[in-house]
Amino acid sequence: MKCAGMKEKLKIVFLYRDEIDDKRWNTSIDNAINGNIYAYTWYLDVVAPGWGALATPDYDYLFPLPIKRKYGVNYIMQPLFCQQLGLFTSQKITPGIVDSFIDSIPQTYKYIDINLNIHNIINNFIKNSDKRKTYLLDLLDYNEHLFKKYNQNTKRNILKAIANELIVTDKLPLHEFVNIYREHGFTVRGDKDIKLIKRLAETLITQNRASIWGVANSFYQFGSVALFAESHNTIYYLFGASKHEFRNKGAMFLIIDGVIHKNSGMDKVLDFEGSEIRGIARFFEGFGAKPYTFYNYKKNVLPAGELLIRLKQKLKFI
Repeated sequence: MKCAGMKEKLKIVFLYRDEIDDKRWNTSIDNAINGNIYAYTWYLDVVAPGWGALATPDYDYLFPLPIKRKYGVNYIMQPLFCQQLGLFTSQKITPGIVDSFIDSIPQTYKYIDINLNIHNIINNFIKNSDKRKTYLLDLLDYNEHLFKKYNQNTKRNILKAIANELIVTDKLPLHEFVNIYREHGFTVRGDKDIKLIKRLAETLITQNRASIWGVANSFYQFGSVALFAESHNTIYYLFGASKHEFRNKGAMFLIIDGVIHKNSGMDKVLDFEGSEIRGIARFFEGFGAKPYTFYNYKKNVLPAGELLIRLKQKLKFI
């Protein structure tokens, strides 16, 4: 194993997107002890076009950088639909190594707001970081008795869904998912996000990494949908949405229960992704999911008012 505990023993280089070898990169993510779905080149190309990276020349250590440029300002911003990035490797990870990569981000990027992953611990940048949570459920010990592990509210909602004769499937067509998510899912930028979600789903399907679940009533009318991705023995709950009447009948509980049943007893983890909203966190906890911490690192060295001035210039206000 390489000795990489000190910065001078680890050569870190900055790469623009067109300098990255996709095959070497994705093979390294495949083999990383902390690899995840968000770190593949094809995933980043959808959610963060124009991204760059810090890497060692042997690609043993990889640190994606979701780069953006707006109104003359270079910055790095965690993209939508991409919960955790940070340092990925098949080698040993220490706080010193993670610190070295953060310290190696080029100074041209005046503003940084990026999530590390749950395996990245930091020392030198703690004061510039906030703790966030994701919720994980280990499916290995979930067997035929898994229903007993749910809390009372979760059990009640699943039984409600069954009593309402709701039907769950993991073979929902993409267009059905998109149609319902467009009307009832959460977006930041409206139709722009829907186009991005559709493109991401198509990419995941092409990579054979997606499963799309849905719940229908007895007339086979769908009203709840969810999109999951899978890599590194982890199932990621990326998107979910329900029509009001289906939400009140416990349809989303039925979907999650279906995913757990299908994968119970396997060496897999269900990653619900995190939420700071207590009600959503309780939904995850109701299935037995436990919180895990990751860091959000921020840096802002923009001169006071610079971004506002450039924005006004761009809009011809001054």
